[in-house]
Amino acid sequence: AAVARFPATAAGAALRARTLDVLTALGATLAAPAAAAASYALGEPDPVVERLAAAVRLHARVADAARHALLAAGALVGPPQAGRHLYADLGPLRSALAARDIRDAQDLEDHLGARLAMPAPGGHRFGDDFDALRVRLSTAPLLGSTQAERQESLTAPDPLELPHVHRALITFAAAFDDLRTDAAQRTEPPH
Repeated sequence: AAVARFPATAAGAALRARTLDVLTALGATLAAPAAAAASYALGEPDPVVERLAAAVRLHARVADAARHALLAAGALVGPPQAGRHLYADLGPLRSALAARDIRDAQDLEDHLGARLAMPAPGGHRFGDDFDALRVRLSTAPLLGSTQAERQESLTAPDPLELPHVHRALITFAAAFDDLRTDAAQRTEPPH
């Protein structure tokens, strides 16, 4: 199922009508409960707007902390702009990664997916060159592994102080710290 909002213009109305014609011809339907929920949410009532604002603040806060961990490890990553993902370029770590047989985006995806125990799709999945050491990282897994932890993260005044978020960020930072050149030569575990 998908939801679309069309502009409140003559062109938007025409596009909406044409879209409905095509969907009708295809026999596409939306279950009544889903249609009611979508209609409610698209009306932007206060509870939906407030939850959205809280989620934006939460992901921005956690993304900023994750970004600092990536930068500390030597990755290139811009400041969080929107959504709950960071796009990191680990090209500066190429020699250290090669020492671990991580030579392309697929190798990086496989390594980080296993190390972080969360999806870490390589940049090749988003149109980047296969040899570019880029990865997309989601902040969602850093918020908790249960619905209760994620809800607590959403409502906490400082989610970074929650034990489960703090632990997740430490694990995240350690995974990237371990990829640095000096980490490759280290004999003791990261702190």
